[in-house]
Amino acid sequence: MALLRKLTSDQRRTIGHWAMELVVVVAGVLIALWLQALAEHRRAVHDMTAAEDAIHDELRAALTSLIWREAISQCHVDRAQLLKSMLLKGNDRWPGITENALIRNLSEASGVQSVVSGVYQRPYDILSTAAWNSALTTGSLAPMDRKRFDKLVALYTQIEYLNANRDREDHAAATLSALSLPQQLTPDTRTRMFQALYEVDASRFMFSFQGARPFAEAMRDLGWNDRAEVDRWIAEDRAANAKAHWRPCVHDYKNPFAS
Repeated sequence: MALLRKLTSDQRRTIGHWAMELVVVVAGVLIALWLQALAEHRRAVHDMTAAEDAIHDELRAALTSLIWREAISQCHVDRAQLLKSMLLKGNDRWPGITENALIRNLSEASGVQSVVSGVYQRPYDILSTAAWNSALTTGSLAPMDRKRFDKLVALYTQIEYLNANRDREDHAAATLSALSLPQQLTPDTRTRMFQALYEVDASRFMFSFQGARPFAEAMRDLGWNDRAEVDRWIAEDRAANAKAHWRPCVHDYKNPFAS
């Protein structure tokens, strides 16, 4: 203060002017930083919302695969029981099985006749993790609440497990496909077929155990009640499959959000 009293009025006005300029500059920088942070936060929230929407669609697609698996589960039970009973007869001469496990007349239903049709047909499961992996790679989910993120991790852990289970099933079903042709069964062949039969039946059980209802409940816990969307998918799939010659073991779809 003593130093300021020694200054002339012009000098004090100059210092006041520059002090005001400094305050204005600092305030401007702070406001600019705040606006930048706000814009970045909004962009991050927007990116997270877009990533969540993609993840939501991906999870719903996985759910429809589980619903379809439940609908055909009895067909797989019936086919496994048939193969087991025939293998246990001990007859070395295997007659071959040409009937499709799901459809009465595959060539009439699809217009395509397979060279080797196999004996344990399965659907093509939509169990993608592309949206999830993209969100993790880009960091789009960084603003997400930790508990919500953990719930998504649990769902995708289940999908990864089901994908591994499907690979196991594919390998076993490929082994069983040899039973579509007449052949002489050796003890070694019979043993391999029993092992493959165990693998496909264990896989069917895991798809049913970690089925559509628990998956839907986990989605509902995230705030996604997709009853209307699943009803729409069921109606569209029924219409698309109206001319398919499904076996009686194929049950009607059940919407896990309905109860």
